Amino acid sequence: MRENTGKVVLVGAGPGDTGLLTLKGEKYIKQADCLVYDRLSSPEFLSMAKAGCELIYVGKENHKHVMKQDAINELLYEKSKYHELVVRLKGGDPYVFGRGGEEALYLVDRNVEVEVVPGVSSSVAALAAAGIPITYRGIAKGFQVITAHSRKDEEADIDYSLLTDETITCVFLMGLAHVKSIAAELMKAGRRSDTPAAVISNGTLAAQRKSIGTLADIGEKIEEAKLTSPAIIVVGDVVSLNDRLDFFEKRPLFGRKIIVPYIKTNELIAKLQQLGADITPVKTGIINPIIIPEFADKVRSADWIVFTSKNGVRSFFYNLELAGADIRLIASVRFAVVGKATEKELAKHHIKADIIPAEQTGKGLADAMKLCMPYVYGESDEDIFDLGKKSTLDLSNGNISDKMCKVCIFSAKEASPDLEAGLKEIYELEKIDAYVNEQAYESIPESIGNMVSEAVFTSASNVERFFHMLPENAYVETAYSIGEKTTAALEQHNVREIVQADDSSYEALVDKISYKDAFKD
Repeated sequence: MRENTGKVVLVGAGPGDTGLLTLKGEKYIKQADCLVYDRLSSPEFLSMAKAGCELIYVGKENHKHVMKQDAINELLYEKSKYHELVVRLKGGDPYVFGRGGEEALYLVDRNVEVEVVPGVSSSVAALAAAGIPITYRGIAKGFQVITAHSRKDEEADIDYSLLTDETITCVFLMGLAHVKSIAAELMKAGRRSDTPAAVISNGTLAAQRKSIGTLADIGEKIEEAKLTSPAIIVVGDVVSLNDRLDFFEKRPLFGRKIIVPYIKTNELIAKLQQLGADITPVKTGIINPIIIPEFADKVRSADWIVFTSKNGVRSFFYNLELAGADIRLIASVRFAVVGKATEKELAKHHIKADIIPAEQTGKGLADAMKLCMPYVYGESDEDIFDLGKKSTLDLSNGNISDKMCKVCIFSAKEASPDLEAGLKEIYELEKIDAYVNEQAYESIPESIGNMVSEAVFTSASNVERFFHMLPENAYVETAYSIGEKTTAALEQHNVREIVQADDSSYEALVDKISYKDAFKD
């Protein structure tokens, strides 16, 4: 237990879309020693937490409370005694019907330092995603945000006489079960029966759905649509603008449910979400860096360092820091990478790759490095020199030495031998196990069931692990593959259709997914 309490930060996570988390909120999540989170917190937020961070779920759903509010207040206080930084992650904004004020006051009264990081409120964001501006000159001069949920989980006691101004947009939170009665009470208070009304379910998420109607029929409309919570009710003439301003549901992948097996949250998931896909990420593995013995000596003796993945780059710099080595250790080393993603990861450390093969595979990298050999030894031949398409290597300084070049390959312990096989005759090789890729052994979400409509695979190992997790009789209707080896792995499983990217990049994979039907004969 700490002698003094730590700091508690209430962080608004926004309405659901992970891209709407503030930069300050992200900073605190990454620094947290303890993260207390709600039901609607994205797994992506939790993955931001540092190693060793204590994660505590306190979600509330339809009369099912993991923990009562009083208990949550006390939990935050108790955790502040043991941790320097406790982050309370709340949906939307902590102070907009999020009971953040209650939590903050409880802590302040006990002399705990408290900070609040505002979040984007669903009362504004969900409307924007549905094509409904909450205010509009000449139509709506202001808005009212009302909770339709009481302290006792019943319909709130609302004075509807205060909600009759037709130039004010009314937004009701947490009121899906009470839409009919809310509409009836508004009409009884004097609002026109033909006043436009909307209900938005899962606003800002790929699973977003909405019903548009009037006060007279919105209750029937949502029953037909079978909308689910969380949902927001909007009443006002601004609703009539949704057809012209709805960008969200017009995105190319909107409504498509796609499974993405992954090891670490990556830019592929973000790209597909930006295009509107409803992504279910399934964690199949855990990457653990390996502490490399005599790391400095191995690197110091290398002429080339080769990376076969982003994780190899990360492990390299992890070991560089662990060894306490000076960056000048790699001053004379040349670098080769397997593809664009690995190139980007290396560039984060202000190092440009000397070789990036056109064919982003182990074999492609071996072929590109073979092309370099005559130039490395000073035996330049114009017929061989086409590295301009495949490399950034500056070979103008002549040969390195008369000895065989030493190449250190930083790769997974389970890496394919293709690269080594292609280079072993012309280079002195040292294959270094930089990281290990372990099975996550997490269960498949129940929502997936036995039939997977669409799934995206970025490695053969991800294929094997995903199908190991699936029920025995399950199958995949359409699988998107990043390359030949991944395709070969998919062919060994119950997959109805395999669509392979034109090259081994996320961009090419996204193109295939986006224009699936266009590539059919």
